[in-house]
Amino acid sequence: MTRCLPSPRRAAGFTLLEMMAVILIIGMLFTFVVPGLGLTAARAVDEQARRLAADLEFARQRTVMTQVAHRVVLDLDRGSWQLEWAPPPDEEPAEAAPEDAQLQDAPLLDLAPPRRAVAGYEPLPAGTGRRENLSGGVWIAWVETPEGSIDRGQVEVAFEHDGTADPTSIGLEGDDGERRVVLEIQPLSDAVRIRDAG
Repeated sequence: MTRCLPSPRRAAGFTLLEMMAVILIIGMLFTFVVPGLGLTAARAVDEQARRLAADLEFARQRTVMTQVAHRVVLDLDRGSWQLEWAPPPDEEPAEAAPEDAQLQDAPLLDLAPPRRAVAGYEPLPAGTGRRENLSGGVWIAWVETPEGSIDRGQVEVAFEHDGTADPTSIGLEGDDGERRVVLEIQPLSDAVRIRDAG
Protein backbone atom coordinates (compact mmCIF):
# COMPACT_ATOMS: atom_id res chain seq x y z
CA MET A 1 0.00 0.00 0.00
CA THR A 2 1.24 3.41 -0.89
CA ARG A 3 0.89 6.27 1.38
CA CYS A 4 0.50 9.88 0.20
CA LEU A 5 2.90 12.16 1.83
CA PRO A 6 1.71 15.70 2.61
CA SER A 7 3.09 18.30 0.22
CA PRO A 8 5.68 20.62 1.62
CA ARG A 9 4.42 24.05 2.60
CA ARG A 10 4.77 26.77 0.06
CA ALA A 11 7.46 29.29 0.97
CA ALA A 12 6.16 32.70 2.06
CA GLY A 13 6.71 35.57 -0.41
CA PHE A 14 5.78 36.72 -3.87
CA THR A 15 6.41 35.00 -7.12
CA LEU A 16 8.20 36.78 -9.92
CA LEU A 17 4.94 37.09 -11.82
CA GLU A 18 3.19 38.81 -8.89
CA MET A 19 6.07 41.25 -8.42
CA MET A 20 6.04 42.15 -12.11
CA ALA A 21 2.26 42.80 -11.95
CA VAL A 22 2.69 45.16 -8.98
CA ILE A 23 5.52 47.03 -10.70
CA LEU A 24 3.39 47.36 -13.84
CA ILE A 25 0.46 48.79 -11.87
CA ILE A 26 2.70 51.31 -10.08
CA GLY A 27 4.21 52.34 -13.41
CA MET A 28 0.75 52.91 -14.88
CA LEU A 29 -0.24 55.06 -11.89
CA PHE A 30 2.85 57.22 -12.36
CA THR A 31 2.13 57.53 -16.06
CA PHE A 32 -1.45 58.76 -15.65
CA VAL A 33 -1.74 60.32 -12.19
CA VAL A 34 1.50 62.27 -11.66
CA PRO A 35 1.21 64.45 -14.80
CA GLY A 36 -2.38 65.19 -13.79
CA LEU A 37 -1.19 66.44 -10.41
CA GLY A 38 1.11 68.92 -12.15
CA LEU A 39 -1.75 70.15 -14.32
CA THR A 40 -3.93 70.56 -11.25
CA ALA A 41 -1.29 72.79 -9.61
CA ALA A 42 -0.98 74.86 -12.79
CA ARG A 43 -4.76 75.17 -13.02
CA ALA A 44 -4.91 76.34 -9.39
CA VAL A 45 -2.44 79.17 -10.10
CA ASP A 46 -4.40 80.21 -13.20
CA GLU A 47 -7.72 80.12 -11.36
CA GLN A 48 -6.43 82.21 -8.44
CA ALA A 49 -4.90 84.71 -10.89
CA ARG A 50 -8.30 85.07 -12.62
CA ARG A 51 -10.02 85.62 -9.24
CA LEU A 52 -7.59 88.35 -8.21
CA ALA A 53 -7.71 89.99 -11.66
CA ALA A 54 -11.52 90.03 -11.54
CA ASP A 55 -11.49 91.77 -8.15
CA LEU A 56 -8.93 94.33 -9.34
CA GLU A 57 -11.06 95.04 -12.40
CA PHE A 58 -14.20 95.25 -10.23
CA ALA A 59 -12.54 97.82 -7.96
CA ARG A 60 -11.47 99.88 -10.99
CA GLN A 61 -14.93 99.81 -12.57
CA ARG A 62 -16.66 100.61 -9.28
CA THR A 63 -14.31 103.57 -8.83
CA VAL A 64 -15.29 104.96 -12.24
CA MET A 65 -19.00 104.41 -11.63
CA THR A 66 -19.13 105.91 -8.13
CA GLN A 67 -16.34 108.50 -8.54
CA VAL A 68 -15.06 107.36 -5.15
CA ALA A 69 -11.50 106.13 -4.58
CA HIS A 70 -11.12 102.36 -4.14
CA ARG A 71 -8.15 100.16 -3.39
CA VAL A 72 -7.22 96.49 -3.19
CA VAL A 73 -5.01 95.68 -0.20
CA LEU A 74 -2.76 92.68 -0.84
CA ASP A 75 -1.43 90.86 2.22
CA LEU A 76 1.64 88.97 1.00
CA ASP A 77 2.26 87.26 4.34
CA ARG A 78 -1.26 85.81 4.62
CA GLY A 79 -1.83 85.27 0.88
CA SER A 80 -5.02 87.30 0.80
CA TRP A 81 -6.56 90.52 -0.47
CA GLN A 82 -9.43 92.83 0.43
CA LEU A 83 -11.44 95.42 -1.52
CA GLU A 84 -11.85 98.76 0.23
CA TRP A 85 -13.26 102.16 -0.60
CA ALA A 86 -13.18 105.65 0.85
CA PRO A 87 -16.84 106.67 1.11
CA PRO A 88 -17.31 110.41 0.71
CA PRO A 89 -17.94 112.26 3.94
CA ASP A 90 -21.44 113.56 4.47
CA GLU A 91 -21.55 116.95 2.80
CA GLU A 92 -24.00 119.69 3.59
CA PRO A 93 -26.19 120.78 0.68
CA ALA A 94 -25.15 123.93 -1.11
CA GLU A 95 -27.27 127.03 -0.53
CA ALA A 96 -29.56 128.02 -3.37
CA ALA A 97 -28.90 131.41 -5.00
CA PRO A 98 -31.58 134.04 -4.47
CA GLU A 99 -33.98 134.34 -7.39
CA ASP A 100 -33.52 138.08 -7.79
CA ALA A 101 -29.73 137.93 -8.09
CA GLN A 102 -28.50 139.85 -11.10
CA LEU A 103 -26.14 138.12 -13.49
CA GLN A 104 -23.59 140.92 -13.33
CA ASP A 105 -23.51 140.81 -9.52
CA ALA A 106 -23.01 137.02 -9.40
CA PRO A 107 -19.55 135.82 -8.33
CA LEU A 108 -17.39 134.03 -10.87
CA LEU A 109 -17.85 130.29 -10.95
CA ASP A 110 -14.94 128.13 -9.92
CA LEU A 111 -14.53 125.68 -12.82
CA ALA A 112 -11.86 123.57 -11.10
CA PRO A 113 -12.99 120.05 -10.22
CA PRO A 114 -14.16 119.80 -6.65
CA ARG A 115 -11.65 118.52 -4.16
CA ARG A 116 -12.84 115.38 -2.51
CA ALA A 117 -12.00 114.89 1.10
CA VAL A 118 -11.02 111.26 1.54
CA ALA A 119 -12.20 109.71 4.73
CA GLY A 120 -10.56 106.55 5.94
CA TYR A 121 -10.81 103.45 3.78
CA GLU A 122 -13.19 100.71 4.83
CA PRO A 123 -14.25 97.34 3.36
CA LEU A 124 -16.84 97.46 0.58
CA PRO A 125 -20.40 97.04 1.83
CA ALA A 126 -22.70 94.05 1.33
CA GLY A 127 -20.00 91.40 1.70
CA THR A 128 -18.02 92.38 -1.40
CA GLY A 129 -15.29 93.71 0.87
CA ARG A 130 -14.65 90.47 2.72
CA ARG A 131 -11.09 89.17 2.85
CA GLU A 132 -10.35 86.75 0.00
CA ASN A 133 -7.72 84.07 0.56
CA LEU A 134 -5.61 82.38 -2.08
CA SER A 135 -6.14 78.63 -2.08
CA GLY A 136 -4.81 75.55 -3.79
CA GLY A 137 -1.19 76.05 -2.75
CA VAL A 138 -0.92 79.46 -4.46
CA TRP A 139 0.75 82.51 -2.93
CA ILE A 140 1.71 86.07 -3.84
CA ALA A 141 5.44 85.93 -4.49
CA TRP A 142 6.06 89.65 -5.09
CA VAL A 143 4.49 92.95 -6.10
CA GLU A 144 6.36 95.38 -8.36
CA THR A 145 5.36 99.04 -7.91
CA PRO A 146 6.95 102.30 -9.12
CA GLU A 147 8.64 102.46 -5.68
CA GLY A 148 10.26 99.03 -6.10
CA SER A 149 9.68 95.34 -5.52
CA ILE A 150 7.92 94.13 -2.37
CA ASP A 151 7.84 90.52 -1.18
CA ARG A 152 6.30 90.75 2.30
CA GLY A 153 3.82 92.80 4.28
CA GLN A 154 0.87 94.66 2.80
CA VAL A 155 0.67 96.50 -0.51
CA GLU A 156 -2.22 98.61 -1.73
CA VAL A 157 -3.28 99.04 -5.33
CA ALA A 158 -5.20 102.33 -5.31
CA PHE A 159 -7.56 103.47 -8.05
CA GLU A 160 -8.16 107.19 -8.53
CA HIS A 161 -11.60 108.67 -9.22
CA ASP A 162 -11.15 108.15 -12.97
CA GLY A 163 -10.10 104.50 -12.56
CA THR A 164 -6.38 105.01 -13.15
CA ALA A 165 -3.73 103.34 -11.01
CA ASP A 166 0.03 103.23 -10.86
CA PRO A 167 1.57 100.53 -13.08
CA THR A 168 1.78 97.46 -10.87
CA SER A 169 2.78 93.82 -11.42
CA ILE A 170 1.71 91.02 -9.07
CA GLY A 171 3.51 87.66 -9.21
CA LEU A 172 1.62 84.51 -8.21
CA GLU A 173 3.32 81.13 -7.76
CA GLY A 174 2.29 77.62 -6.89
CA ASP A 175 3.89 75.73 -4.02
CA ASP A 176 5.75 73.56 -6.52
CA GLY A 177 7.46 76.69 -7.92
CA GLU A 178 6.95 75.50 -11.49
CA ARG A 179 3.92 77.62 -12.44
CA ARG A 180 4.24 81.41 -12.29
CA VAL A 181 1.72 84.01 -13.44
CA VAL A 182 2.02 87.80 -13.49
CA LEU A 183 -0.93 90.17 -13.22
CA GLU A 184 -0.15 93.52 -14.83
CA ILE A 185 -2.22 96.59 -14.04
CA GLN A 186 -1.78 98.75 -17.11
CA PRO A 187 -2.66 102.40 -16.44
CA LEU A 188 -2.96 103.57 -20.05
CA SER A 189 -5.32 100.86 -21.23
CA ASP A 190 -7.16 100.68 -17.89
CA ALA A 191 -6.88 96.90 -17.92
CA VAL A 192 -5.59 94.02 -15.82
CA ARG A 193 -3.66 91.55 -17.95
CA ILE A 194 -2.61 88.02 -16.94
CA ARG A 195 0.73 86.93 -18.35
CA ASP A 196 2.38 83.51 -18.12
CA ALA A 197 5.77 83.81 -16.45
CA GLY A 198 6.86 80.17 -16.66
